[in-house]
Amino acid sequence: MNTQPETPSPVEAVAENKTAELDPARLKDMTKQLAEDVRPLVEQGVAAVVGRADPLVERARRWADVMLPISDEIGPILNDLRPVVQDWRAQLNERLPLVAAATTRIAGQLYRGPVISAGRLAGTGARRLASARPTLPAGPSLSVPAIHAPQITTPVVRMPSIHLPIGAAVRSLARRLRPGRWAFRTVAVGLIAFVVSNASLRDAMVEEVNWTRSVIQTIELPTIQIPTVELPNIQLPAIEMPAFQFSGQEVAAPPKLAPAQFELPPLNAYRAVFETQAKYPTVPPNATVEWVVALRNTGSAGWYRGVAGAQAALALTDGTEVAVQTTPYVAPGQVGWFIARFRAPTAPGAHAVPLFPRIDGRGELPNLGIFALVTVR
Repeated sequence: MNTQPETPSPVEAVAENKTAELDPARLKDMTKQLAEDVRPLVEQGVAAVVGRADPLVERARRWADVMLPISDEIGPILNDLRPVVQDWRAQLNERLPLVAAATTRIAGQLYRGPVISAGRLAGTGARRLASARPTLPAGPSLSVPAIHAPQITTPVVRMPSIHLPIGAAVRSLARRLRPGRWAFRTVAVGLIAFVVSNASLRDAMVEEVNWTRSVIQTIELPTIQIPTVELPNIQLPAIEMPAFQFSGQEVAAPPKLAPAQFELPPLNAYRAVFETQAKYPTVPPNATVEWVVALRNTGSAGWYRGVAGAQAALALTDGTEVAVQTTPYVAPGQVGWFIARFRAPTAPGAHAVPLFPRIDGRGELPNLGIFALVTVR
């Protein structure tokens, strides 16, 4: 039976003839066919990946909507923490050289002391050994004394206890950072941001507030009836006080004047003009009236308080002196202040009490039209 020879496959042909080269057109067709075979697999894989990723993206989007406000709130807190961290770093940079210097000093004391002590002991023993000499006795026998080398004891090296202020530094840092306050603020801001960002929680909070407001508005406070207490009318007996008639004299007697120690100028050297006054007084009957008035010295001589012939004063119509200058000296051109004190009239109403300027011990000055309008009630 005649059989046709088997056609070798392309792979076998390539294996048999390694030097054979593929046709470019055939290679292009093979590449195109391979791409068409792989395309469904790629499309199915991409579609499956996209289908699986969509729910994850949606869930991540909701979390992003919740976390973005929180991150916005945490940003200022981190900005506030940045100076604290910088301060902490500066303190560490300041403490580390101190710790290194202390460690170096302790290490030097630790190793230098025992070594020096051991060296001193070894040197002492060597000197004793070198100074040892045999002694010959006077007899015929020669004996060499036993030479004992000194024992060199190994010194006991004790490690000194190192106390570093780590606890104090940690406590200082804790006081500066105040972790409780930062934790409370962070949790509070996180809860507020979570409630505000969640629509259901926000609606529940608004509903709770509205319900509380309605409950408060419906609460009615009971009306308390205060009983009317009628107090009995107490009739006080009328006591009539006797009316004392006071004259228009001053309450206190004027002080005595000292004689002048200088030559007094003539009376025409003293002049005055009205400057200002206080508000007119309102007093009860027979009360003491105090009223302030100011005069400017327009003369060529000064006013001296307590000096006869040089003191400026104010007097009533009957000549009773009711005010003198309050300052020891009023130079020409300056303002002198006077506090007039006199008794108010007995009859109620408005009473004009004129006051006249004068120089005590010399005479009256020109009338300036000064009067105190006293209202008696």
